[in-house]
Amino acid sequence: MRRKAAFLAGISATLACAWAQVQMTPYLEQEPNNSLSAPQVIEAPVNSAKGFVVWDATLLPVGERDFYRFQVAQAGTYSIRVDTNLDTVLRLYDANGALIAENDNGGNPDMPLNRLASGLTVNLAAGTYTAEVAYYLNLGRARYALRVFPGTVAPDHDPTEPNDTPERAIDLGRLSGGEIITQEYRFLSYGGGDIDVYRFDLDNTGQTLTIRTQTYVDTLIRVVAPNGQVYENDDSEWDPMNPGASEVQIPLAPRGTYYVFVRGYAFWGGYYRLRVSAPLPDEIVLQSANAEFRLRRLSGSPTRNPFNNADWLHNGRDHLYQMGWWYRVEGTHTRELTPSNFYYYDQVTPDHVMMAYLEEGLILAKQYDLRATADGGSVLYADLLAINFQFSPRVVHLYHYVDIDLSGVVTNQARWEGEQIRIETLNDFCRFSALTPYTHWQVAPHPQIIDRLTNAQADDLTDGELPFEGDFTGAYQWTLQLQPFATATVRVAYALNTEQSLLRADIDRNGCVDDADLLRVLFDFGRSAFLLDSDVNGDGIVDDADLLEVLFQFGAGCR
Repeated sequence: MRRKAAFLAGISATLACAWAQVQMTPYLEQEPNNSLSAPQVIEAPVNSAKGFVVWDATLLPVGERDFYRFQVAQAGTYSIRVDTNLDTVLRLYDANGALIAENDNGGNPDMPLNRLASGLTVNLAAGTYTAEVAYYLNLGRARYALRVFPGTVAPDHDPTEPNDTPERAIDLGRLSGGEIITQEYRFLSYGGGDIDVYRFDLDNTGQTLTIRTQTYVDTLIRVVAPNGQVYENDDSEWDPMNPGASEVQIPLAPRGTYYVFVRGYAFWGGYYRLRVSAPLPDEIVLQSANAEFRLRRLSGSPTRNPFNNADWLHNGRDHLYQMGWWYRVEGTHTRELTPSNFYYYDQVTPDHVMMAYLEEGLILAKQYDLRATADGGSVLYADLLAINFQFSPRVVHLYHYVDIDLSGVVTNQARWEGEQIRIETLNDFCRFSALTPYTHWQVAPHPQIIDRLTNAQADDLTDGELPFEGDFTGAYQWTLQLQPFATATVRVAYALNTEQSLLRADIDRNGCVDDADLLRVLFDFGRSAFLLDSDVNGDGIVDDADLLEVLFQFGAGCR
């Protein structure tokens, strides 16, 4: 769960940083801020004890100029400085738009090795001012941080210290594929000598591992691999907006624990962000005893039909042709879309995987579990978690679709079996169940349902038709009311050649709702976390409702 929590926090975290003595309020650059008449407004006023820093700022494209309006609450001496590795120009305007100060070169004494870095130290009365950051003659692109603080001596305190030895390393968690990005911009003390140490665990062997600094200054990185090999880099061409950024690539990286050491070149200091990435897979494979599940075409166009993208092998025989999730945001989309922006991947055990997608203010996270059963069958669980990362409520429609070819043949029979759909041939059977109450369902011969999900219009499933005989395809639909930053999880399950019960309250998925499931809910009670299995009803928190579901189903499936 540590990486899952880190993943969610990395997307939603509010940047915060505490300084000793002078407080520096952090901001992200907000476009558009390209004119004196329409600047980015800095809300927190500057005074004798408080300044601000703007992170994640860029001059892009060539010729762009950025403007920031701020309030000075107390008269005094203030410094305005641009942290960058390139050639910037800084201008300061009063409330009437008149230019009162300007600097091209050598105005930032915190950047002693870059005399092109701009800065100003000025006496200001209380009032409104606007700072402009541009490239010299508007000729280039650059990353930068803008600092405004009282006095002439910059606040120079790293809140993550002490983190300068392997024993005190900042733990970034685990990486299977995708990217780990430090939640906040980290800080190297001005004047040189500071070092930051990180550690992370790589789950899989044989990937190309990439470690980078995204920075405004000049960094060096040193990486120690699990086998003891050391990799170092000063300057890299990976970031054209800062040639002082560093990058290490390790092909066929061994599995295990890595240590990353970051420092400034010579006397460089300032802000940076660490990025660690490994390739995302083209195919996932789950294994449990004599069962194997494969899912391909994990990314691509959101309007695609992921043709022939799945296999479910049982004793070497394939029973599955196609499987996928679709979504539609009411009032935003005029058709159903399949998740396409594959962002994050986590597979620690052979029988479990989690994948996350970023889709227009939504996080859609898929989770699959494969379990071989004691009677020689297997069970496949598929979850989809949706998070609304918007400041307004949204109605989200989710669809789970499957094309089952039991025994490797296209003609199957299907009927209701209680609340489950039972699909069978002469030699094999499978129960297909929605473990989360659904809005609509549909069974139809191929390709009727997939054609509806991939056409250019919005569709709801038709609630029919069973019993059925032919080339079986089936789907469930859920309509979710998601408040701002709310989460919801929908779940389906498949039971192949087994009578094991498919129960939502079976948290450990052993076919029986028992003491172990009850203890999981009690242990996690009150927690809200990313795809937490003990969140039985999938509403984003483990609470009384989950406990009641376990108690209501207690003993079900147990002999």
